[in-house]
Amino acid sequence: MVVLAVSITTRKGKPLLSRQFNDITKDRVMELLSNFQNLLANSSKQHTFVEDEHVRYVYKPFDDYYIILITNLHSNIIQDMDTLGIFVQTVDSSLKGLSEDDIFDSAFDILNSFDETITMGYKENLSLTQIKTFLAMESHEERIQEIIERNKEFEAAEERKRRAKEITRKEQARKLGISDTQEFTGVHGGVMNKAYDSYYSNASSEAQQSHLSTQSGQVPQSNQQYGLPQQQQQQQQHQHYTNHEPLGGKGLQVNGPRRGVERPIKSLERQSLAVQPGASEPEEEKPINNGILVSVKETVNAEISRDGTIMSSELKGVLELRVNNPDLAHAKLCLGDNVNVKDKAYQFKTHPNVDKAGFLNSKTIGLRDPNKPFPSNDQSLGVLRWRKIKGADEHDLIPLEVSTWLSPSSEIEGSIDVTFEYEVNSDYEGTIDELRFLIPVFTDTVYVKEDLNEANAAIEAIDESQGIIIKVGSIESGQSAVFSVTVQAAYEDELFPINVVLQNSNASPLSHLSIDSVVSATDDSELPFDVISTLKSEQYVVV
Repeated sequence: MVVLAVSITTRKGKPLLSRQFNDITKDRVMELLSNFQNLLANSSKQHTFVEDEHVRYVYKPFDDYYIILITNLHSNIIQDMDTLGIFVQTVDSSLKGLSEDDIFDSAFDILNSFDETITMGYKENLSLTQIKTFLAMESHEERIQEIIERNKEFEAAEERKRRAKEITRKEQARKLGISDTQEFTGVHGGVMNKAYDSYYSNASSEAQQSHLSTQSGQVPQSNQQYGLPQQQQQQQQHQHYTNHEPLGGKGLQVNGPRRGVERPIKSLERQSLAVQPGASEPEEEKPINNGILVSVKETVNAEISRDGTIMSSELKGVLELRVNNPDLAHAKLCLGDNVNVKDKAYQFKTHPNVDKAGFLNSKTIGLRDPNKPFPSNDQSLGVLRWRKIKGADEHDLIPLEVSTWLSPSSEIEGSIDVTFEYEVNSDYEGTIDELRFLIPVFTDTVYVKEDLNEANAAIEAIDESQGIIIKVGSIESGQSAVFSVTVQAAYEDELFPINVVLQNSNASPLSHLSIDSVVSATDDSELPFDVISTLKSEQYVVV
């Protein structure tokens, strides 16, 4: 048996895919496929093959298409039929649908399966399972190379951030009249300490003794004699040495209040929105559990351009079960009718101890052994996970659409007005309770413009690692809001990427996953249960 080519055509003869296993030109393949249609139209016999004077066509109808095996006339027809059957199985397993677009989208997977089946024109003795295994095999070297590339990208991004901060420091130092960036960074420490050291080097022995005591953290004797507590004396010394005007300029100052301007947050009020690396995360408060508690937790990621165009989106979810009553531990969850567990757009994955056949066939989540109970220790157990990815300009997984408008500030030189316009997707059923915008700039010169603040926006914190944290009010489905902030920045790219942090504790799942009922795994009697759902963002950025 020698396989010359395998092709997929429509019933009307339109070629869609073809893989040649011998040295055959494209024009020759098109000629052979055209000849196949003529032979098929003139044939009155009900066979699955036709022949001409040069080749044999072994074919099989597949919905509105033909899968055609082109061999020579000396090929074994029995082996040809077996090979054609393998091809039909691989095509069927690779397609997500039966349209021409689905065939084109899965073209590489189909062609790779053809290459695994045929080698140098001869069929390999492989089953469909073996072909899938070969196609799914990963290359260790490729994974190592991908890790190296990701590390390089991460290092490059960190280097860009470091250089951006350095440029900002130099620009602020230039405005203050300080040429040395290092002296500007420690203007209260480096410059002032040098000035005091220079002064006290020529002062009296008593003054030098007092200065050395202050540097070592001790309270000078002259202060102790007034009977002030040591902590208060140290605070007075700190104020004495830091409230002087920096050398060479007025230093950083918080802008005073003006019309339509919100006073910025003081430096001493800065705080971090997220838990810093190395710090212990606060324990999540457990919700009330009346026996069986089902939690639907979803995390959404998105990348949105500055003009509001959706570039990519991803949804990840987990269904957790908590049981605190041993009498209810023999449970089985029945999903709602609107849940399509066979939807290939979602990548559902059940816990290894969950009956996967029952999940796919009857949309139930129960243990493989119905005689065994779920753990009743009131601890969350993830029984189902899912993931869905969407591409550009697809809004299915976007609960909040965001666009930004930038323009130079007319009030403060060297600042930029950033206007945020956002809207909750009308397809999203729920209210976004917690919403914040994180601008990656560390500066005190920032305020919300009161004349354009429909969102009740306020600067919550200014953090050195995360930048400016702006909190806005809650917003419901289908509603929109606008607010504008003025930020000191040398260039627009310094303000991006802007991270959007959203959270909703009573969200309607984006996956529309619902629990219809919870029944006993032994007698199918209904059991009482509660359901809570949450939605939060992970990497929801405007770039």
